[in-house]
Amino acid sequence: MSLAKYLNRSVGIEAVSRTCTLRPTEAEHSAIRLSAGENFVGRSKETGIRDSRCSKQQLRLQVDPKSCGITLKVLGMNPCGINGVMVMQHSECALKHGDLVEIVYGRHGYEVIFSPPPVDSTVSVPEEDALAVSASATVEEKWASVSNGKLVIYTSAGVVASGKIAGYDMDGTIIKTKSGNVFPKTTDDWQIIFPEVPEKLKKLHNDGFKICFFTNQAGIARGKVSLDDFKVKIKLIVKKLGVPIQVFIAIGGGYYRKPLPGMWEHLKNEMNDGVDIQLDRCFFVGDAAGRPEMGKGATKQRKDHSLADRLFAFNIGLSFYTPEVHFLGKRLEQWNKPDFDPTCVHDQIAQFEPNDVHFDEDSCEMIIMVGLPGSGKSHFCAEVLQSRGYEIVNADTLGSTQSCLNTCKRLLSSGKSCVVDNTNVDAASRKKFLALAGELKVPCRCFVMNVSTAQVKHNIAFRELLETPHSQISDMVFNMMKKKYKEPTLDEGFATINRVNFVPKFVDEKEKRLYKMYLVEK
Repeated sequence: MSLAKYLNRSVGIEAVSRTCTLRPTEAEHSAIRLSAGENFVGRSKETGIRDSRCSKQQLRLQVDPKSCGITLKVLGMNPCGINGVMVMQHSECALKHGDLVEIVYGRHGYEVIFSPPPVDSTVSVPEEDALAVSASATVEEKWASVSNGKLVIYTSAGVVASGKIAGYDMDGTIIKTKSGNVFPKTTDDWQIIFPEVPEKLKKLHNDGFKICFFTNQAGIARGKVSLDDFKVKIKLIVKKLGVPIQVFIAIGGGYYRKPLPGMWEHLKNEMNDGVDIQLDRCFFVGDAAGRPEMGKGATKQRKDHSLADRLFAFNIGLSFYTPEVHFLGKRLEQWNKPDFDPTCVHDQIAQFEPNDVHFDEDSCEMIIMVGLPGSGKSHFCAEVLQSRGYEIVNADTLGSTQSCLNTCKRLLSSGKSCVVDNTNVDAASRKKFLALAGELKVPCRCFVMNVSTAQVKHNIAFRELLETPHSQISDMVFNMMKKKYKEPTLDEGFATINRVNFVPKFVDEKEKRLYKMYLVEK
């Protein structure tokens, strides 16, 4: 009889007598024997679970001995855990031999055991393969950097590549300041945030997860923190936790800074020894989660400083949890969604509102654009108006408002239409151009960029990533212009006021994918 036939026959015999057991990982619990078909597991005398967080029918388990598989559905109010990942109420997922189940997330751990196990589980690993696996662990700690030091990576001794990544922010997630300040005063102003952290990380490591930290450290780029001192701090934190960890440090801004996915992509492509990462077996934990201020007095919780961690997880497709949910098993918290969702941007929308805007190439007119930096004015002027014969006039090119006025006067006097491509955010800046149009008896229309402030910030971040020739806009300048902004009115002297929708254009699919990510932290 061939080996294949023998195995097939053996599987058929074993399926009849194969048993399935949930073997406890904690001494206080007993094994739970599951029968073929439907089973319910939860708080009961049989399981010995008395936890009020656990429903009497917390989980439904559909067991198939033949395939050595289980279909799990969460029935209880509180989530369960599968291989360290939280699974919410009403969710379904598949389990196999060797998977780890927490009946309530972070509590009551069990391992799925089929006896006899599936054939694949009994195949021995050749000695040379076993040696290769053990050799893949980092023997000595090492530091690396890429992109001229924009990303620095620390790999402690003992780190092993894995398809399962347990990802964490560091400040406010793994550690907090001893001083109680929001930001540390010195490199030794830190302590582990919760007593539960080391135990949780060790358990995940033992379950085959690779532990990775992803931290933004703009202070190093600004010279407020010494990189050498920070390296010492990282090594001390890893030593305190007592588990192998790989740490990714984004220095300054750009593609490596969360919420952008640069750190994760470098892990996936360069720092995991070629092992494919399984996104459905990974998760990310961080405190920059967009939570509002909660509570009063001693129980008052500060508003989160940003959404960077939650949006980082979204951009790379990972489940996201706050430290309180992940380490302490607290309920999911309320959070405020960002004002702009880039995934909802579509290429095909009407350009004008109303959409019956006409252009008469035989007449002469002035158009004044109005919009914050990053609202798409220059792109619109170049793509739509220049092709219709309008001369573009802007202060970035000519150097001053007076030069713009002089150029407009020369063009209009010679019968050529022009468009004033400045921000023109207040009535005072528009008044000089309207006066010129009136003096020359030329009609003047206003085109207002119909873009939210949140999308404008997104656009600015996008063009900075593409390193376009636009001048950099600091937060201070942007906020000042936003404060000055006044909607134009017909009373100012405009013939008409039309709104222009922002229609993004991309060179390739790579640019499009980037634009549809969350690029702004707040």
